[in-house]
Amino acid sequence: MRKIFTLILPLALLLPVSCNKNNESQEIFSGDEEHTVTVRIRACGTSTKAMNTSSLTLADGVQTLDLYIFHQNEPAEDKHVSVTPDDSGITEYVIREKKGERVGIIAMANLDADTAALLEGHSLADFADSYNMPCPIVWTANNFDFDRIPMVGAADAYFNGDSTAEIELRRLMWRIDIGSIVYDPEDESLRGKDVFVKTIALTNIGNHFNPTKSSNIGHFYSWYLFFGNDGMATGAFGGCDDGFKFYTNAPRGWDPAGSWNPGGPGILNQSYPRTVNDNYKKAKGVLNIDATGKYLTATCQSYNVSGGQGRLATAGNTAAQSMAIGKSLYGFMGRGCFSDYSVVCTYDNQVSYPKLVVELVIDGVSRFYPVCITYPQPNTVYQVSTITITGDGSDYSNFVEQRFPATYTVSVTDWDVVDIDNIDIGFRDCSGTEIY
Repeated sequence: MRKIFTLILPLALLLPVSCNKNNESQEIFSGDEEHTVTVRIRACGTSTKAMNTSSLTLADGVQTLDLYIFHQNEPAEDKHVSVTPDDSGITEYVIREKKGERVGIIAMANLDADTAALLEGHSLADFADSYNMPCPIVWTANNFDFDRIPMVGAADAYFNGDSTAEIELRRLMWRIDIGSIVYDPEDESLRGKDVFVKTIALTNIGNHFNPTKSSNIGHFYSWYLFFGNDGMATGAFGGCDDGFKFYTNAPRGWDPAGSWNPGGPGILNQSYPRTVNDNYKKAKGVLNIDATGKYLTATCQSYNVSGGQGRLATAGNTAAQSMAIGKSLYGFMGRGCFSDYSVVCTYDNQVSYPKLVVELVIDGVSRFYPVCITYPQPNTVYQVSTITITGDGSDYSNFVEQRFPATYTVSVTDWDVVDIDNIDIGFRDCSGTEIY
């Protein structure tokens, strides 16, 4: 099948940040011998800025920091500590425990206060329970702003002597920066059209992240704890060949178009959508954008076509034409982000996985150009310099309809004559039996 448009992607860049401060546990444990572990928490690199800085300054950092400490020998001593991030970019926190204890420390930055409170008091098994999901991090429950992106990191420590543990924070999000769109179709019949960009959006974004993949402190040394196995299949978005093959089991009552109440404190005791901008199995011509507020800004760029905005190509001009976009779109590491799939399929075989969708209005008719976001990586910026439209789009916003060829053998003969002796009518069946 002929490709309908191409992406020019330079290198996928890893995001960064800054944070942190000296904090010391006030809890002293009795025992014959105790040791301390100094936890050093940092976010790799500097602040990041996105392309649309003229309309919105997008620089993020560490504004809040919550530590969840789990004990291998004494789980009753598990605790949650809120720590003040230090402006230097490195925060230190001292933990004192009995000799022989082992702890796992999970650091989470920029959580909403209600989410941080929800996680408090839960066991490590609860953190890893992706089916009942007692500890969800819900993106649209205020776990995001353009200067406050949720981050995670972890380390484990043995108390056989005084030591230091390092924790690096990585964002629970990925970002796509779009430079420009070029209209340069290969098909001559598509040239010379009046073309507008109506919408550029990320769709089918999972709205909840389960804190861990494992309930074993032995996994705290690895990013597997949050993002699953590393080593990616081919075909990942942006041409990445190294990263995490993230997975999350379907939670109880999962429906990509549905909603659920996490039942937590404060704002978490209300209904939240399972998916942001759900476009799974929508009708022809429908691009469903249901995000609101800052989440709409984060996932969608739209133009008032009826008001003349978004012009990409002018009728009668057959040359390649372009339009500057300069927009950053954000995706969350929610369920359904990672799988191998094709955008070309039948209606019934489409998937509810993330897409980058461009909607053009060509001579007054909407055409969609969905792109698979396969294996997006946490803490990563994908800088798409150019999106080039090289062919016709799709009737559907979530997939490109697969067409199947059929071969028929047709023969033409002279008229045949079929003799019918009699046809009974009235209250009789075709065999002449009376019907009552």
